Amino acid sequence: MDAASSTPTGNLLARQLLGHATAGRPDSAYRLARMVARVLVSERLKQRRKWCLLAQTLAGNPAVEQRLIHQALRWLRSSQSPTQTP
Repeated sequence: MDAASSTPTGNLLARQLLGHATAGRPDSAYRLARMVARVLVSERLKQRRKWCLLAQTLAGNPAVEQRLIHQALRWLRSSQSPTQTP
């Protein structure tokens, strides 16, 4: 039994998201990677088991490549940095 199937809510949500991604938009894999990255960046979400399980399940999907997650992490970190004023 994998980690995502131990909680019905996490497993159901992951299945729904992955189902929509396969039948949906061409950029669905990147959108899922952004969800994974958001969990990795957020201290509050990393403390919630259901979000960690969801991120693990989504990251385990072959469509959600590591490079997409890294791109999303860079984008999130750059958008969270304070803006510099001249």
